[in-house]
Amino acid sequence: MVEKKLTSRIKDVITDGKSQVKPLTKVIQSKAKLDNPILIAGFPGAGMVGAISTSYVIEKLHMHQIACVESDYIVPGVIYVGGKLRHPFRLYANEEGTVCVLVCESPIMIQGIHSVLDTVMKWALNAKVTEVIVLDGIAIPGMFEGKREPMILSSDGQEADKANLLHDEVYNNNKHSFFNTAFIGGTAGGLLSSCLSNGIACKALLIAATNGIPDPEGGAILIESVPKVVENESLKIDTKELREQGAELRRRMEQIMQSVQEQQQQQGHGQQQGNTSVGEGVIMYG
Repeated sequence: MVEKKLTSRIKDVITDGKSQVKPLTKVIQSKAKLDNPILIAGFPGAGMVGAISTSYVIEKLHMHQIACVESDYIVPGVIYVGGKLRHPFRLYANEEGTVCVLVCESPIMIQGIHSVLDTVMKWALNAKVTEVIVLDGIAIPGMFEGKREPMILSSDGQEADKANLLHDEVYNNNKHSFFNTAFIGGTAGGLLSSCLSNGIACKALLIAATNGIPDPEGGAILIESVPKVVENESLKIDTKELREQGAELRRRMEQIMQSVQEQQQQQGHGQQQGNTSVGEGVIMYG
């Protein structure tokens, strides 16, 4: 009987050498009946838009954690959020099992990214994931001015020549768009690469964002764009709260920038006055 239970648990663990996707507990895993889900992934990057958007989706869809990813290549640590200590690399699912969300809040060592993401792909194949959606930011200098539109790149996961850029009108009109080609690196790019290697359809939704400044508005734009490329009614999520947070943050940033500019102007005016008085002194006493 004990041997039977151990065999059952071993089957639940998907491993690849130094990395593994492991159910939290047998009880929680038994509730996770997945139904050909899509997998949405977001990672800390420009504007933190990936992490912000995935966290918001998890909250609004009342998702529950179904698994974590353990690896020697993930920098050790835990995340304290919502009054609980949590594993930094987690998988969530909605009640219907049609949507899963992948969250990674700890750095992955560069030499181990392939190992970790290949393991995630094995889990995705085992879970019969139909498509992977990666949400991420494109780093730009300064604050973005005007209306932002996401860049949407896609592949059916089957043939390289069928990969394309969606919404060409957005692509052509977006000031901060890529030109003809683009390179997506890091964990986000590695996950997309693993999708291509394993024949899983994937899309990347990218938004221009400022490095080092949280961007709730950018996260809202990405969430609003997901239902446009995925047929799933549950992903039509109200982003009012994120929009409000983004507006408040932008207002504060504008106030800070205005204050800095005023100080610079005052300093410049003071220096100019000082230079003028010296000049007048030279003329008077020359």
